Amino acid sequence: MLPPTRAEDVEGLPAGIALLHHFANTEDRRGFVAHGRRLTGHDALATPGDLERWLREHDLLVGDAPDTKAHQGHLTRARELRTTLRAALRQDAEDAGQSGDGAVGYSFHVTLTAGHGAHLTVAADPVDTALAHIVMSALTATVNGTWHRLRMCPAPDCQWVFYDNSRPGRAKWCSPQLCGNRAKTQAYRRRRST
Repeated sequence: MLPPTRAEDVEGLPAGIALLHHFANTEDRRGFVAHGRRLTGHDALATPGDLERWLREHDLLVGDAPDTKAHQGHLTRARELRTTLRAALRQDAEDAGQSGDGAVGYSFHVTLTAGHGAHLTVAADPVDTALAHIVMSALTATVNGTWHRLRMCPAPDCQWVFYDNSRPGRAKWCSPQLCGNRAKTQAYRRRRST
């Protein structure tokens, strides 16, 4: 069985994690055959229009004023954010950049107002504010303890981001029946050939 491709289809996925899960998986690197179907990865954020559409579908961008239109700079920042998020989930020191090379910085202000709660603002650009909401989701997940259950499948031809909802919280594969079995079969074949 393939892992769910939509965050809303993942059982036990906390609401705050859904945005991170879906954003990280806009880069689909799966490239294998599963149940007779060839998976070929794709980038759901190929153009500024794709980014704008994705942000609107996730209620991060509203209205149709000219400043709500994504441009190439927004797309570049969104891809950098996604790459850094995926590297952090992979926990690979080379990809994450121990020297900070893999870090993406966002400056924003959180304003607390009596009777209105907290409000996030990032300058006047609505698209950058939408991207900052993704950063805030990562921060919130870190603070509330759900970040450590968001993982990346270690299969090189998969790398799907998944939420580990197992009781012990030690799931390794996005799908034990699919990627787990493929890895075990490959290891078995390597042992047999030597």
